[in-house]
Amino acid sequence: MFKNTKGILICLIVISLGLSACGNKEKAINKNSLSSKRTSSVESVETDNLPMSDTVDTVIKVPDREGNSKDISIVQKKFIIYTIDSESEQVVPKTGTVMSDEALKPESVVDSVILELDGLIDGDIDVKLEKKDDSVTVDFSVSDKKYPFGKKHKAVETKILECISYSILDNFTDYKKIYFKLNGELYISKQLKLPGNKPFMADE
Repeated sequence: MFKNTKGILICLIVISLGLSACGNKEKAINKNSLSSKRTSSVESVETDNLPMSDTVDTVIKVPDREGNSKDISIVQKKFIIYTIDSESEQVVPKTGTVMSDEALKPESVVDSVILELDGLIDGDIDVKLEKKDDSVTVDFSVSDKKYPFGKKHKAVETKILECISYSILDNFTDYKKIYFKLNGELYISKQLKLPGNKPFMADE
């Protein structure tokens, strides 16, 4: 009974996460920065109307050992992540959630983005973050450096990096520069070469 209860609880949490993200609409893409001057190889995304530092409280009923039902409150904090819209193929913001008692960390944000983009990323990929001063370096561990996310168009590969960069910069004001690596080395794939001494994206 305990295992069934745990399974039900996990399923309901997953459903609540999905529901909290569904209501977000695509925001306008413009060539100006958000609240500061952001330099990148891509266009900026407007996020002024998305909820920040908000919470969602979900109450669910689960059976106890005696077969009676009881209410369990699941409080989650909202934060912003970025994804690629399947229709417009543009980078757009949406709401992610984390348990209210869990501190939001860059690792959690990046994991949420990778999970959101799972349909666009082929194969297994491990991510390691190096945080130093005002910068974050995202190091992908992949089996094929030529095509780290699978044989995708260059634009898709670039937008995956954009989603991660925007998600970090918008949630953590301490970090201003985002770098990327492949297997601990410079990010050099078949279609994209990033300089090691210049950030992929900077919030100036």
